[in-house]
Amino acid sequence: MTGNTQRYPLIEVVSGDITKTPSDAIMTAINSGGMWFGGIDGAIQRAAGNMYHSQAATKMPLKNLDVIVAFGNRIAHRGAFDNVIFVVDDLESPLSSIIYAGFNAANNAGYEHITVPTIRMGVMSGVMEKTPQDAVAHMVAGVEQFKAGYTSTFALKKATFVVYNDSQTTQLLKSGFGL
Repeated sequence: MTGNTQRYPLIEVVSGDITKTPSDAIMTAINSGGMWFGGIDGAIQRAAGNMYHSQAATKMPLKNLDVIVAFGNRIAHRGAFDNVIFVVDDLESPLSSIIYAGFNAANNAGYEHITVPTIRMGVMSGVMEKTPQDAVAHMVAGVEQFKAGYTSTFALKKATFVVYNDSQTTQLLKSGFGL
């Protein structure tokens, strides 16, 4: 399958509500301190209550780049996703490392399709990556790092980056991924 390995996982960029975008899992970042009040945390909690974040809380203490796969089922809540992959991000590593860790965890969990928010482009904008372009470059680098080791036995086939209500960021991500 050597001819196909470079195109997987397929990357898609859409605008919308990440909790309403069907996927096996949402992959997102959380901090190690349990202060989970960002936009994506709120969206997940509005759709599913504390079903996923409570699983992350049981794994404390957490450290940078820890990964928690929180299990659920879209039948049990109002979202279109089944599970959540939390990557601990204490702003100690490049964003590419966060993306890579999440993609790797999704693949290891056997997920075929994940959705990803615009990490470090909301409340954390400018803290590590100084510009939106820099954040996008790091997201692309994390995906490319994952793709570099991709084999035909990998489960992950598609990742959808979901941008909430920001056409400029949607276009920036599409451009970054060459879409």
